[in-house]
Amino acid sequence: MDFNSTINQRVLKVMDSKQLSRSAFANILETSLPVLTHISSGRNKPGLELIQRLIEKFPDISPDWLLTGTGSMLRQKNIMPSLSTELNQLSNLKSEIESQINAISQIEQYHRILMKEVNYLSELQAILIKNNSTSAKHIKEIEYVTAAIAEKMK
Repeated sequence: MDFNSTINQRVLKVMDSKQLSRSAFANILETSLPVLTHISSGRNKPGLELIQRLIEKFPDISPDWLLTGTGSMLRQKNIMPSLSTELNQLSNLKSEIESQINAISQIEQYHRILMKEVNYLSELQAILIKNNSTSAKHIKEIEYVTAAIAEKMK
């Protein structure tokens, strides 16, 4: 931390860290060389516009450090967290869901086939019941005719 330095010293430290001359630094900040001279001598403090241009022209400089002297001179880069574990989990879940969708599709196909078979068996049962009823009638008729023949043969 740079608590003991003044904002003037921090502005000059930016110039030094960028290895710029005072005139080059003044050109970049769109200010006059005497303004920088007054800042370096401590006669004047940098104005808000100068601070804003410095932050704009040097985006790697931490505004907190420049204004208050706290933290590091350079901004901390946002480090993207590693998402590989989560992406792998999502990929695995996607595969599982696709497998489940395929299994459900097969089950639905088998269900349709089985329902057709059940309907067909119901139709066959109705035919069988009708045929059994007809067969029972025929058996009674055969018994009646057989009895009639037996009667005539006596």
